[in-house]
Amino acid sequence: MTTEAKKAVFISYASDDREAALKICESLRNAGVEVWFDQSELRGGDAWDASIRKQIKNCTLFLAIISRSTRARQEGYFRLEWKLAVDRSHLMSQERAFLLPVAIDDTPEDSDNLPDRFKEVQWVRLLGGSVPDSFVDRVNRLLAVPQAAPGQIPALAPPASATGARPSGSKRRTLLLGAGAFTLAVLAAIGVRHYLNARAGAAPESAIAANPPSAPAKVAGFIPPEHSIAVMPFANMSGDPAQEYFSDGLSEELLDALSRLPGLHVAARTSSFSFKGKSTTVADIARTLNVAALLEGSVRREGTKVRISAQLISAVTGFELWSQTYDRDLKDVLKLQSDVAAAVIQSLRVKLIDDLPALVEAGGTHDPRALDLFFRARALNGHQSQQNLNQTVELTTQAIRLDPQYADAYAERGNAESNLAGGWDPQERIARRYAEARRDIERAIELAPQNGKSRAQYGTVLQNGYLDFRGAQVQFAKAEELSPNEVAAMASVANFQALMGRSAEATTTIRRALALNPLSPGAWGNSATAFLYIGLYEESIKAADHVASLGSHAAEEIRCEALLLLGRTEEALAACQPADDATKQASLAVLFNKLNRQSEAQAMLDRLVKENADAAAYQYAGIYAQWGDMKTALKWIERAYEVKDPGLAFMKADPMLEPIRREPRFQAVVRKLNFPK
Repeated sequence: MTTEAKKAVFISYASDDREAALKICESLRNAGVEVWFDQSELRGGDAWDASIRKQIKNCTLFLAIISRSTRARQEGYFRLEWKLAVDRSHLMSQERAFLLPVAIDDTPEDSDNLPDRFKEVQWVRLLGGSVPDSFVDRVNRLLAVPQAAPGQIPALAPPASATGARPSGSKRRTLLLGAGAFTLAVLAAIGVRHYLNARAGAAPESAIAANPPSAPAKVAGFIPPEHSIAVMPFANMSGDPAQEYFSDGLSEELLDALSRLPGLHVAARTSSFSFKGKSTTVADIARTLNVAALLEGSVRREGTKVRISAQLISAVTGFELWSQTYDRDLKDVLKLQSDVAAAVIQSLRVKLIDDLPALVEAGGTHDPRALDLFFRARALNGHQSQQNLNQTVELTTQAIRLDPQYADAYAERGNAESNLAGGWDPQERIARRYAEARRDIERAIELAPQNGKSRAQYGTVLQNGYLDFRGAQVQFAKAEELSPNEVAAMASVANFQALMGRSAEATTTIRRALALNPLSPGAWGNSATAFLYIGLYEESIKAADHVASLGSHAAEEIRCEALLLLGRTEEALAACQPADDATKQASLAVLFNKLNRQSEAQAMLDRLVKENADAAAYQYAGIYAQWGDMKTALKWIERAYEVKDPGLAFMKADPMLEPIRREPRFQAVVRKLNFPK
């Protein structure tokens, strides 16, 4: 097989490990990766030796299979391959990822008879040669990064001001050198040119982060926002696919910590995690998310110890700017986040935030067991169902028992309870569930008052569960103040602004949320809803269509209603099928009436009443208003108030109620609801 292409992977292995090496080779080739893999048992001969040397000289990534066999053998051709690869690595920039040791058993990383260079880089464990998708994704990412030619070291500009000295020798810098280095590398990748001065007293462990290499040209036509970054899902290198929730959880913790920093724009989790398992280049990801840098890495967990390896890539130059490794106890994860935040604030030379650790660490836990349960609960968020929501409640309850001060666990449980009340619980359970959600979220705010996401969750509970719109407004305003770049909070704020008739503010908030979360069906679905209630029906349809293009059905009912309101009845009729929720059924009852199909309209209303009774009182009011039966519509809007129907949150802006909006009885209900001005 010819491997002149610069994207080839060379797999080096001992003959005893051939079966495992072949599994790895086949998995990579099936994913479209070019692999040089010698399948001959006979190793020798001048031509063969010359070919091996040529492949090692030209390959992009050298993958060394490590096992008890390689550790035990004092001689073997694989040792020459290792030496050739190590020798070549000494000619490369320290930012170049070339050596990739892969252990196929429990061989420790500090074993004898291994090259020192192997001990300085992050290992991967693929037990028995079993290859998870995260490993293939990692290899593709490494191959996608533009690399300097062998022997060519990219020119690195010296730091503008730094008190520490660059570590001597040829070691790759490791994340154990401190969180200050971690954040400096982040800032270097997003165009920041400042460096940390040593902190008096308790300075972080020092390390130098280089400016982006000056040699490569910037990507033509791509000018991302300054100070923008995407945190990609870190690869699970534990060798156990069941540990995927843990690597994702740590990635999200880091993303959340960086999101709290003023002036730093971090792409939302939904968008950055949408690339998980896909062979997408750095440039494509950066352009899609419109960010200047990508932070990616891997996580390997052993009990309460975790090794986090991170790589930072400039999306503008394509170079890997920095790579480090942290070895930490899980109880120190919060301290790591606080160190990163402190380094960012100092590097940007902006006004220091009073008691920064209270902002960054608030809400977390130092109990590894509680952290693990929380990660398991949060991993269920992507597949919302009644079962998953109930399981989230159970897992977070266990976490709270272990750490009664764990604010994030209270907030997560409260959010699950609110979702159960809003879409899954029977009518008789809803009020009690909202009370549980309120209690939990209030406790979360008490423990971590600076967490804007909890404030937005509280606003949603007050809005939907208690029809307390003035109280909700206070909480949403606080969420904006505390977390101006927190996407989930922004979505709730935008919807509230739309329902309260604050169209201009809602539009601005929507645009900001979508800029940080361009690939999220949920974000686009929220925008479709907000556009509908501020009267931008065409925009609502476009947003709903985009939700569908992302593979979700979440905005079908919004598209159905927007088409109805535009008078495009035939299109609306098709869009409202199947009639699988109350909103679609209500829209169809109105549509059939407009098409003079009264019997079908009445049948749809009867079905809605049979399935929902008084729980859909608000929808009945809209149907009768559109039918022109004002008296019955007003009766149902008053009934909706009596049963505290959450739909009343839409009352102020709902176009379906336009025919009765000026009626005194309608206005009387509006006054009782005490909407904010």
